[in-house]
Amino acid sequence: MKTLKQKASDAMSKYTRLRDAIEYNSQFPEDITGTQYENLLVACCTCGDIKKWTRMDAGHFIPRGSRGESGVYFDERNIHAQCKSCNNFLQGNTLAYNDFMLKKYGQKVVNELRKKDLIRKQITPLQYRAMIKYYTDEFERLKEQL
Repeated sequence: MKTLKQKASDAMSKYTRLRDAIEYNSQFPEDITGTQYENLLVACCTCGDIKKWTRMDAGHFIPRGSRGESGVYFDERNIHAQCKSCNNFLQGNTLAYNDFMLKKYGQKVVNELRKKDLIRKQITPLQYRAMIKYYTDEFERLKEQL
């Protein structure tokens, strides 16, 4: 049985990957309205490999295990669609991820995330339940957007 933390992480992962797929597809002139959400493609944030969002991971810029309950574990700016090769086999492909983050957000946000990572954050069961509901609702909202 999954813990509340795992359920919250799963809900955020689905939301994040679909969010990134919608953003990726919005770059192209073809209207994606009415597209089956399962079929949307997304580019890996580090290597650019393109796959269905359902076959991607939600990779963390600052790794989840860097300091246990890091202050950026559930920060949406810290998590993006990433292929399994970069996320797992290349251990996050950190240099390319850093380049992606600088291009997308700039040095100020990267610095903010690094500072926030130093803060140990205890998340209560009630907060996990709220996150599960929030990210499940946001995922459904994104699906309806199509």
